[in-house]
Amino acid sequence: MLLRTIERQIEWVEMHYTDVVGRLRSTSVPYGDSERPLVARVDGSSVGISDISDSDAVLVADVSTLSHIPWLSGWGRVVCDIYRDVKSRHPVDSRLVTQKLEEHLKGSGVEALVGVELEFFIFKSLKAAFIPPVSAGYRIELVDRAGARLLSNYQVASDSLRSYRAELVDTLSKFFSVKVSGHHHEVASSQLEINIDAGNPTKIADSIQTVKYVAKSLAELRRFKAVFMPKPLCYENGSGMHVHVSLWRGPRNLFYDDSDRNGLSQTARYFIGGLLYHIRALAALVAPTVNSYRRLVPGFESPVYSVWGYRNRSAAVRVPLVYGEKHARVEFRPPDPTANPYLAIAAIVMAGLDGIKKSIDPGNPLNESAYELPRVPKERRLPSSLTEALSELLSDNDFLKPVFTDELLERYVEAKEKEAIEVIAAPSPIEFLKYHDF
Repeated sequence: MLLRTIERQIEWVEMHYTDVVGRLRSTSVPYGDSERPLVARVDGSSVGISDISDSDAVLVADVSTLSHIPWLSGWGRVVCDIYRDVKSRHPVDSRLVTQKLEEHLKGSGVEALVGVELEFFIFKSLKAAFIPPVSAGYRIELVDRAGARLLSNYQVASDSLRSYRAELVDTLSKFFSVKVSGHHHEVASSQLEINIDAGNPTKIADSIQTVKYVAKSLAELRRFKAVFMPKPLCYENGSGMHVHVSLWRGPRNLFYDDSDRNGLSQTARYFIGGLLYHIRALAALVAPTVNSYRRLVPGFESPVYSVWGYRNRSAAVRVPLVYGEKHARVEFRPPDPTANPYLAIAAIVMAGLDGIKKSIDPGNPLNESAYELPRVPKERRLPSSLTEALSELLSDNDFLKPVFTDELLERYVEAKEKEAIEVIAAPSPIEFLKYHDF
C-alpha cells in the first residue's frame, strides 16, 4: 500500500549506486511501476568497477528502497544493486559485500546489529582554487564558531543550525525510512552529528549514503555546503563515523554478560581483540583518504593507538556504558565519513569475527587517556598515512575473503594508491608558508 502511494507521486527516478571507493552515483530513468524490473545500463569503466574492454554494467533497483524526493516534484529515488549482466552480480558491487556478510553470519545463526554516529560540517560557503603549478588554496565561511579556544557549541540547547537539523531528520524519517536515534551540534565549529539507529549491515550502509545525499541536498537549498571530509578545519575536531556493533543469536545479545561488572561477555572481548589485531589493515578501508590521517592525530578525540577501554573516547575501541542486554555493544572509532560504508562495516564485522574464531585476547582495558601513553610501538599505532594503511591491507586481508572478492580488493587498492599519489604530490598552503623561504 505504501509503495503504491509513493508510485503515484513519481514520474522519474534517480537510481543510486555506490562505486568502489564509496562515492554515491546516480542515473535517472522514467518510472513505470513496480510490476516491471527497474533497470539501467551504466559504463562501469567510468566509475572504476570495470575495464574499458568489458565496461557494461546493469543497475537493478531494490524497490523496497523506493522513496519520494520531497524537494523535487514527481521524482523518486531508489538504491540499486550492480550486475555484470542480467543474471550475475558484479564482483565489484559494494552493496554485495554487506549482503554476503549477512549470509555469512546467517550460516552461523547469528545476526549483526550496526549503529552509526555520523559527523559532518555545514558551511555557509566553501571556495577552493587549484591551478597547478601556480595556485592552490581554499576559503571557508562558517555558520557558527566554536572550538577549544572559544566556548564550545557541543549540544547547546539553541544553535544556529537547529532548524536545519530538524528539517534533515524529519525528511530522513518521513520520506527515506532512515531511523534517527538522536542528533546534536558537535564540538567543532559548524559541526553536526546524526545518530542512525541500529539495523542490519546493508540497511545501515544504505542509510549512511542516504543521510549524506539528503544532508547535501537540503544544505544546497539553503545555499549552505554539507561537507563530510574528515578534517576540513585545522586545529579543531574532525568528523568521525563511529560504528557500533553487537552480535545476536535470536533474542540473545552475544556481547552481554550480566555476571560481568561492566556487562561485557568474553565473546565481545574476543571481537575487540580481532579489531585491534587487524586495525592497521582496517584503516585503509575505514579511514580511506589522505585527509583521514589529518584527523587521526592526538588531542582531538580521535584514536591514534590500538587500545580499548570502557567509556574511553581516546581509545580506538570503546565500550559504551551498558544499561542492560539491549545496550551491550562495541564502538569502533577510527572510521570517518569518506569510507565506503558497505566495505567499512563488512570489514569491521569480519575483523571482529576473526577475533572470536581465534580467541584473540585484547589485553586489559585502558583507563587513562591514550594520548598520554609513552612510546607506543608501531604495531600498536594506527597508520600515519593512507599509503601506510594500504600497505598493511595488502599484507593482511585473508580475514576479509569470505565476503570480499579479490577483484574488488585489487580495484580498491589500485584506486586509492593513485589517489594518494595525486594528493600527496600537491603542496598544502601551510607547507608553503613554513618552507618557502628556507
